[in-house]
Amino acid sequence: MAEQIAEVAAKSVEALLADGAGVSALRDGQLLWSLAHLWDRPRYRMLAEQVAEGSGGGEAAVCGSLALAEGLAACGYWTRARMLVLQSLARCDAADYVGESTPKGARCLGDWAQVLSACTRLLHARADRELQIAAARAVAAILNYHYHPDLGLLLFAVRRDFFRFDDHWGTCVHSEAALAALTALLDEAVRRGEAHLSALAGRYLRQHVEAAWDPVAGGIRSTCSAGIWSAEKPGAIQAAAVGALATLHRCQGGDWEVEWLDRVRAYQRNCATDPLAELRCLVRCTREPNEKLDIVK
Repeated sequence: MAEQIAEVAAKSVEALLADGAGVSALRDGQLLWSLAHLWDRPRYRMLAEQVAEGSGGGEAAVCGSLALAEGLAACGYWTRARMLVLQSLARCDAADYVGESTPKGARCLGDWAQVLSACTRLLHARADRELQIAAARAVAAILNYHYHPDLGLLLFAVRRDFFRFDDHWGTCVHSEAALAALTALLDEAVRRGEAHLSALAGRYLRQHVEAAWDPVAGGIRSTCSAGIWSAEKPGAIQAAAVGALATLHRCQGGDWEVEWLDRVRAYQRNCATDPLAELRCLVRCTREPNEKLDIVK
């Protein structure tokens, strides 16, 4: 499986390089994350150093800065990744913040998912009070404000004061953001050793998967608003669902997890997806290598 991960990682790197390194924080972050899975190959090690040294948060959107932070963290640039996470969180707190095409000042589920994912990775390597506070904020926001108990699902966005919107945003659900947030919660639960958090994230993941599944043709549907699911079922979302279910299975494997992991994976195999989504799915279905690139922090 390690060779399969390396092969897909190499394909992901080539696809990302086709758009050019240094073009955006988002692409650089994705590229670094892929390169972290080729740590033992000198050519890719050198490329990772070049990309990391040439990348910068600058005027990037928050999602790009957080993607870059995740990539830097994966490659061992702990201090730079920490700085980007905390800067991004501060930008999200601004009254005029607009993220992922949401209304002015909205709080975005995808942002919390990225913040939590990056914090968890960094905290695995080193304790840090500010990152622990940031991770706790992300967990609280996802569970206490984005979760809609009447729907049993996570909302894509809430108002700046954390109340729900009165328009279509008040019932808007995006599988991509929800799956990312729930996977991040599971990872954080493992890091903290919190069975309650793991069980809660697992329950919410189960609710999302069962609600988003197309009962006629199969597959995890992309978006839902006012109780109506869209017909779109991108391959990347199927891969994300497989990865989330594989993570849940490692945390609390049971009959439901096995059944749905097999069901979604069977559908995903027939979907076109990009190498990066495939790589993330493979990594989730196995384990990330313990070894990291030996780069100056």
